[in-house]
Amino acid sequence: MVGYRVLTKALAAGALAVAAFLPSRAETPAAHFKARVDMKTFMEHVLTPAATVIWRVNGLIIDASGEHDLSPKTDSDWERVVSGAATLAEATNALMIPERVPDREWIKYAEKLAVAAVKAYRGAEDHDLKAVSEVSDQLDAVCAACHRHYGVE
Repeated sequence: MVGYRVLTKALAAGALAVAAFLPSRAETPAAHFKARVDMKTFMEHVLTPAATVIWRVNGLIIDASGEHDLSPKTDSDWERVVSGAATLAEATNALMIPERVPDREWIKYAEKLAVAAVKAYRGAEDHDLKAVSEVSDQLDAVCAACHRHYGVE
């Protein structure tokens, strides 16, 4: 037991010594966030593909062989929805890079999109089709409203 106490104290002292040389969060310089691609490219290659994964949960295809429900059924299907929702949730941060923000309304739309994306992520993690389906409709409404506001087709 004495050896355990000595080891514990030594580890604690070592951790304090290392921590003394690390900058605190307050001292860490703010990261410079920069848009790496234009908004059209960002929408086409990041936001739209991620949102499409969520929108597809409500999808149905009718062809010569009948109706095909696109909702997730397997763990692999659900993992695609989780991935799309996580990507969309994180991508909302990139929408708020200062050079991309034309006005305060933009932030409101991005925040609404983030809330919906996080709900989709949680629903997908739980394999809750109803929750993801409801969020799919919310995403559609947020995206449509933003596109109307900024005159984007």
